[in-house]
Amino acid sequence: MRTFRLAIVVGLAFVGTLAAKDFRVGYVDYDQVIAKFEAAIEAKATMDTVRTSFEAKAESLKNDYEQSKQEYESQQLTLSEEGKRAKNAEVDQRKRRYDSYVAEVYGTGGKIDQQYKELIAPIVAKIDSAVAKLSEDEGFALILDASKSGVVYAQSGLDLTQLLLEALNAEYAPVGPASTGRKVYALMPVFNTNNQAAQDHAGADIREFTYQFIGAKPNVDMVANAKVDQQLQSYGQSGEVKLDNAVTAGRALNADYVVYGNATKQDKRVQFELSIADVRLGTFLKSQKGDASRPEDVQVQVGSVVRVLLAAVDTH
Repeated sequence: MRTFRLAIVVGLAFVGTLAAKDFRVGYVDYDQVIAKFEAAIEAKATMDTVRTSFEAKAESLKNDYEQSKQEYESQQLTLSEEGKRAKNAEVDQRKRRYDSYVAEVYGTGGKIDQQYKELIAPIVAKIDSAVAKLSEDEGFALILDASKSGVVYAQSGLDLTQLLLEALNAEYAPVGPASTGRKVYALMPVFNTNNQAAQDHAGADIREFTYQFIGAKPNVDMVANAKVDQQLQSYGQSGEVKLDNAVTAGRALNADYVVYGNATKQDKRVQFELSIADVRLGTFLKSQKGDASRPEDVQVQVGSVVRVLLAAVDTH
């Protein structure tokens, strides 16, 4: 569903002509939006059901044609000329019926295309409206599609993907009184302590994995990373986030707990440490180190570390 593309692409020369204070550029990863937007997920499920139905009928027509063809080939030596013509006509008829159905369903402007457009139109409208409102509310003059424009570097606070998803999925939140006992977590940027970690985005990867693991737990709400970054920027925070700054930002974001940490990378080995603190009490709870000998092991290591941190919250 990569056809969901609503961002405007402009030349860097044009951006450079405008003062930074008057022209904020943000970006959204539309691949993530489509993968996590509830309406898009529902549309995909509907398309899968429709496509399965069409495929079943197409397969049935194809089998009819192939069976008729095999019968003709196996019987032609024993058939009269008239019988051959009749059987050959039957084979041609079934092939035309199959070809016609395939063109009707899968061809340009066919039933698949029509169904796809019917499902996409309202989703595109919702995303378009949400992007426009997000740009206005957050003060962005331009929002790019990171999955299309190939953003290779951006300052913290410019990734609006999570904010957009929260706005889009708000209508899918459970209806009724707010659940009790839910915990709100804010995840600080994971600081890269050496050049290789920074170049390979080790901290960003660890932060993303941490966000996913904590957010997957029941009765947990996550503050969007973009909101966390913007809050830190408002304090002029740069460099590694320590306990005091993490707690201060967490209070401003109305979070119950904050997670912060750092990462180092040497060759293929990634070492990191994550800490968690109670925002309401302003107290440190637990630190845990992770060590992955290969980049592909980082996600597993983050999962192990997160389990230790969450256990500290449960026993606190």
